[in-house]
Amino acid sequence: MPKSNAQQRALIVGAGIAGLASAWWLERAGWEVLVVEKAPSFRAGGYMIDFFGPGHEVARRMGLLSALEERRAPISSVTSVDSSGRRRGEISTAAYEAVADGVISLLRGDLAEVIRDDLRAPIRYGTTLSSVDDGRVVFSDGSSDEFDLVVGADGVHSKVRELVFGPSSLRYLGHHVAAFSFQDPVLSERIGYRYQMLTVPHRMVGCYAVRDGAMAALMLYRSDSPELPADPAAALRERFGDLGWVTPSLLSAVPQDVYYDEVSQVDMPVWHRGKVVLVGDACGAVSLFAGHGASLAMTGACVLAEELSAGFEGAFARYEARMKPAVEHTQEFGRRFIGWMAPASAWRISVRDLAFRLSGLPVVRNMIRGSLMPDVDGVLPRHRAS
Repeated sequence: MPKSNAQQRALIVGAGIAGLASAWWLERAGWEVLVVEKAPSFRAGGYMIDFFGPGHEVARRMGLLSALEERRAPISSVTSVDSSGRRRGEISTAAYEAVADGVISLLRGDLAEVIRDDLRAPIRYGTTLSSVDDGRVVFSDGSSDEFDLVVGADGVHSKVRELVFGPSSLRYLGHHVAAFSFQDPVLSERIGYRYQMLTVPHRMVGCYAVRDGAMAALMLYRSDSPELPADPAAALRERFGDLGWVTPSLLSAVPQDVYYDEVSQVDMPVWHRGKVVLVGDACGAVSLFAGHGASLAMTGACVLAEELSAGFEGAFARYEARMKPAVEHTQEFGRRFIGWMAPASAWRISVRDLAFRLSGLPVVRNMIRGSLMPDVDGVLPRHRAS
């Protein structure tokens, strides 16, 4: 006789947004949940995300919107500047919110923290898996255990995906990205609460004030190879050292442990095998270019729990059938968006900046909406998981 949900045990691998949201929904559906995370501690901060779409609705159903609103970053605009810091084009927050209904701009770590603080399940840090045999797992510390469900929510370079499905080809999108934060009250006051970016063909530098004199920076550049450099900080100085504006100040603040990765998408024909299922970037990373990763991760967690509550038999296939079209659509959108975020020519940069300057016009807003916003509303959960 199948176990009841109250007797079932779920292991969530990864304490990012996908993993924490999966744990939140499963424990409320009656599962006994354990979360493991390879990082030694909770990862706060991170880069700024625009959180809206179906994930926004999921957060509302979780009762977390008020907490997210408290963490909202007071970003007033997105501004394109030249090498001297002069404004080339700008889209105001009001114009952007007219394009992205209900958007909340906040740090990725703040979203994760809000979910974690509403979670009862234990999180075991500094731990990952060394083997998976259906529900039987061996942890990196040598201990072992058995679970009725194993959820791989461990990101684009998922260990669970590697162990269960073998080598998976990432779709490399031709760029490397770095993100970091640092304290600089003077620069923070100068930049202010607006996202400012300097774009030249195949390279982009962006930064914004966070809070308490802190700054966050994002660097993106074209590279023919996905291979990561041995010294990311040195690679950034080499790639961006000739740029003006505040770039020298940003490069002087790059930490040795800077977040640095290739920009890739995960394309898998099947997201589940046996008692193992993948959620979020582990099965459907849409990339920095597409955005919406946090929104889709939260939606996927909710849909998975909903389908499991409807019956374990066939739940993974139903979950995948609902989520995969939206993920694939968003991935395709992300590949198109490269031309907006990392234009290949000065002419394309000028066209984008012109659209920013004209963003107050309804016709231009509609154009921006069509160019920047994938339609993923169809994956909203049919009913609230219990």
